This record gives sequence, structure tokens and C-alpha cells, in this order.
Amino acid sequence: MTETQPATEDLGAVTRVVTLGVEHVRIMHVVPVHARSVCALLHFHGGGYRKGSPQMFADSLVRIAEACQIQVFAVGYRLSGESPFPAALDDAVAAYRLITERIRPDHIALWGDSAGGGLAAALLLRLRELGIPGPVGAFLFSPWADLRNSAVSFSENETSDERFSLQQATEAAADYLAGHPATDPLVSPALGDWTGQPRLVVQVSDSEVLRDDALLLAQTATNAGVDVRLKVHEGQPHIWNLAYPFTPASESAIDFMIEHLTELI
Repeated sequence: MTETQPATEDLGAVTRVVTLGVEHVRIMHVVPVHARSVCALLHFHGGGYRKGSPQMFADSLVRIAEACQIQVFAVGYRLSGESPFPAALDDAVAAYRLITERIRPDHIALWGDSAGGGLAAALLLRLRELGIPGPVGAFLFSPWADLRNSAVSFSENETSDERFSLQQATEAAADYLAGHPATDPLVSPALGDWTGQPRLVVQVSDSEVLRDDALLLAQTATNAGVDVRLKVHEGQPHIWNLAYPFTPASESAIDFMIEHLTELI
């Protein structure tokens, strides 16, 4: 895959947007002033696979990239309204291949929130299937990791989670799956074989509907021998961590991320 002429968007002189040689994949490249040039995070945004873009989350990505002092490649994968599974996963693989032409896999970690967390987890499983050397780990914020949507937390946290619901998850899953079985680990990575995978750093709130998705993924990976670092926060809204640094809970989440990022790369 080749890179076309970059298209630039100004986000405070630390960010540029790079267009890949596949027309439907766009990558926003966040480059903090003091970022290490040999290390990177590959980010996948949330939005139920139906909406969202790197640009929508640009402010959060810039703030967190600066806190981590690391460059971030944020992937604008195809959305399910026009391109259901496996389009997003194919785009994730394409983006990973391109970034590893620049940066060694052992200097890359994945990062995703909500559906993007599930996509990052699925990417780890897909890379193994393809025989592609994987990254050093993945940072998963409230991952939507089981598209069967049968977890107890959907009902237990129905009133405490105002940002996601069983109805939204059901509609989004139908769009993304388009008849594909929800039991496939490449759409529900919590159901996959995690043997031999790198460290997972999983964060979730106890009051989210996706609490049990995160817990199931963490347990499945732990049972397979994966080094899983799980942190369950109390009483926080869905993807609260993207509010960094404006709340104590988001600061705690990013501090936990930085701690493990420093250990990995």
C-alpha cells in the first residue's frame, strides 16, 4: 500500500492528517512536540461502528497524546451504514500494515474506546490469523467486545449509563453484522482464543452497560495466559477517560495508561 499526498488540517501545530493509498481509509496523525519518533499508538474511535471519526475526537486525542508524549495514528475506518463487517476490520489491518512500514511492531500499541476498543481487540486476533507480527499490547477503554449484547450489565446499568443502551447496541450490532454471526471472535473478541497475545490494559466503569463486556474480555484473556491489567472505576459515564484532563477520574484513567505505556514501549 502506498501513501498519497498528505492532506493537512491545523489542530494547534501538533497534528496533521495523512491520507493513505486506499481511498476509504484516512489516518489522523497526532504529533506532540516532545513525542518519541520511534513509538506510536494506533487508535480506533468509538461510535458503535455507525458513526464517529478521528476528527470528532481530535481534541481528546491531542490532549492524551501530549500527556503520553507519544504520536498517535487515529484510523478513520469505514462505517457500518455503507460498509458492514468486515470493512472496519479490513481497514484496521490496512492501517496497521502501513504504520508498521514506518515503526516497528514492538514499538506500537493499539488503543481503542467503546466499539473502537472491540475493533482493536479484534485486530489482535486477526493479525495472528494472518501471520502478521503484532504490537506490544493494547489499551482498551470500555470495549464493546461481545456483540451478542446479552450481558447482565445492560439491564443492571440501564439507568446509570446515559451514553449507551441495549437498544442502541442492538441496532448498531445489526448494522455492523448485517447477518454475520455475533459469535465470531472477529466481531466479539471476548469469545476468542487469546493464547499468546500481548498485554491488555483494560479500563471500564462499574456503572456502564459495557462493564461486563470489558470484564469478560479481561477474564477470557487472563484464562489464556495473557498479561491483563484491569482497572474498574466507580460511577463514571461511558468513555469518561476522553474528558482528560478535566475530571479527576479521567486523570486517573490516563495516569494508569501512561504507567503501562511506559513499561511497554
